[in-house]
Amino acid sequence: MIVEKYGGTSVADVDKIKAIAKHVADIKKRGHDIIVVASAMGKTTNKLIALAKEVGYATNDRELDSLLSTGEQQTVTLLAMAIEAQGVPAISLTGYQAGFITSNHHAHAHIKDIDITNIQKHLDDGKVVVVAGFQGATENGEITTLGRGGSDTTAVALAAKLGWNCYIYTDVDGVYTIDPRIYPQAKLLPEITYNEMMQMACLGSGVLETRCVEIASKYNLQLFLGRALETDLTKGTFIMEYKHIEDMPITGISVKDDYAIMRVRNIDNDGVFIGRLFQLIADLNVNIDTISQQEGEAGKVNFTFYCNSTQSDLIVNNYDEKEYGYPIERILGFCKISVVGVGISTHSGIASTILNTLTKNNIRYYQITSSEISVSLTIERHDKEKAVAVLAKAFDL
Repeated sequence: MIVEKYGGTSVADVDKIKAIAKHVADIKKRGHDIIVVASAMGKTTNKLIALAKEVGYATNDRELDSLLSTGEQQTVTLLAMAIEAQGVPAISLTGYQAGFITSNHHAHAHIKDIDITNIQKHLDDGKVVVVAGFQGATENGEITTLGRGGSDTTAVALAAKLGWNCYIYTDVDGVYTIDPRIYPQAKLLPEITYNEMMQMACLGSGVLETRCVEIASKYNLQLFLGRALETDLTKGTFIMEYKHIEDMPITGISVKDDYAIMRVRNIDNDGVFIGRLFQLIADLNVNIDTISQQEGEAGKVNFTFYCNSTQSDLIVNNYDEKEYGYPIERILGFCKISVVGVGISTHSGIASTILNTLTKNNIRYYQITSSEISVSLTIERHDKEKAVAVLAKAFDL
């Protein structure tokens, strides 16, 4: 009993949909129950957003959710048709029809519950159930979408509800130690822990969103990531609670590009200004990264935080120096390099290796933060590829 999820590139055209349909039909003919979750075909979502802009779309997220949900509906309907053409009964369901009940937050809704009654009925009837990813509906029937990585979240949440295994298929072989586009010699990881995967996702690895890994971890769900239609599971990555590879303290390196340093100097250390600044940041819905405060002059403090350049534009454009009483400084041109691994808390000398490796290669680093399974450094963006390469060699990644 498995849930399989296929990303947009895997269902980008009719030939790919037919190939997946044959694969799914073969699984069903061998006697397995299977649910398929699919994303919109190829660049469909981008095209729908472009159409919305053409007609003058501004801020009506309710209507945009209604429009974007049609992309996945198109895919699952075609896929169900293609499976039936293979001689296997199938039915397509929207998120609403599949019982996904969400919060009332358009464009970034959260799943509150899944009523599997309808899905179970069709499974009992011997059908392959094909579910539209990325979408659901509020208790009042308003269509919502789940935001970035929403189809992955759909598949994992459904597998968790049913107690089934979940296989996520895309256009990559699995999780690599480093993004191969940055470091072509990166190694494919046969397995990675939930915590490592969540950390790498938070710190810039784009293969899976944090939300779906968090759900898998919560329900101890076997999660697999691999290339669509690849039947050899040794060519993908299992995400699990514990790894079997004990001699690999560092699992990988994540990179966050487009990093801006925001700094306010010599502020009163009474918390008033920082409270007002954070209220502005919250009102602008900006997600900031590392935060630090250091002693300044004459009992004052310097306050620093990080975000991407687009979000820094939002802050600068809405920050009134006269109103807040302090000038805000923005420095662009940085990125964040993060070394991730469960061995960081149990192996000595890792921080020393990171810092000495960068120093020997004349790579300047600025803000340093750490957790039990990661060490992150801010460096100048032009040093990104060099830093990744020398750290990869230092840790045999």
